[in-house]
Amino acid sequence: MKTGIRVTVYALLAMILFSCEHKELCFHHPHMVTLRVDFDWKNAPQADPEGMCVYFYPEEGESPIRFDFAGKDGGSVEIKEGRYRILCYNNDTESLLFRGMEGFDTHEGYTRDGNVFESIYGNGAHYAPPAKGSEDERVVICPDMMWGSCARNVEITELGLSYECISFADKDKVEWIESSEHVITLYPAELICTYTYEVRNVKNMEYMTQACGSLSSMAPSMLFANEELDRECVTVPFETELHLESSKMTGKFYTFGHHEENARPHKMMFYVWYSNKEKFYTTFDVTDQVHKAPDRKHVHIIIDNAGFPEPLPNEDGFDVEVDDWVEVENDIIM
Repeated sequence: MKTGIRVTVYALLAMILFSCEHKELCFHHPHMVTLRVDFDWKNAPQADPEGMCVYFYPEEGESPIRFDFAGKDGGSVEIKEGRYRILCYNNDTESLLFRGMEGFDTHEGYTRDGNVFESIYGNGAHYAPPAKGSEDERVVICPDMMWGSCARNVEITELGLSYECISFADKDKVEWIESSEHVITLYPAELICTYTYEVRNVKNMEYMTQACGSLSSMAPSMLFANEELDRECVTVPFETELHLESSKMTGKFYTFGHHEENARPHKMMFYVWYSNKEKFYTTFDVTDQVHKAPDRKHVHIIIDNAGFPEPLPNEDGFDVEVDDWVEVENDIIM
């Protein structure tokens, strides 16, 4: 009888000890929480992404965790308690390429090499006279529009979360947020610059059939954590619309922008094709307009009086034999 009691007591003690040890191990193991990710679009009210992605970078150095959301509202995710840094941006881009994604500070967007005449001929090898002084620049295609933001010092616990983010259009203002709810709000803003232009009083436009352009000394990439631009200077190509009724050329394109420490001038070039197969190009220095724009994210360039020559006479109804590009000198008038 006593032996049976001893066995029962020992068994109960073993169960209690095992249970205590199990609870202690569980106590030190990170728990999963359901976290709601919300996007507040007050800094980009016109944004219309098809979807968003969010990267959680553990402070302990583990691999980043990516979550994707359809639309622009966000959603719920399951994630471990812990400390993180966070990046988010729209995931519906086509021209953007990414590298350094394994690190918060190295996560970068860039675009592939291209051709100035890509909007005319596609991605083929066609020679385009470069702007003087930018002969060594790579030609890279323009990025898509991107919206994004980041959060630092994110701590997720069983009791809630705290984090540091920029919730204002003024990127120098940082807000510290604490909450007893598992909800984090991110504030995407425009990451990419929008450049528009108009060339007024274009002479002999009635002979033109198509046109395109390029802008030199722009940045090829951007780090998302701090929006730092690469210092390399590249040339970006863009499309051009011809408005015969008003003798204007206009267009719009996206770019990462220009690095403020680069001293190279910005040369805007236009290439035009005539109906008789003649080809002309002209160059304008738009450095002041780029550097002195009131809003570096939205730059509007105005060029007045762009002269192009009369076409060569077409004798006996035969096309003019033209193979080379002919440069046309123009002075910029704003």
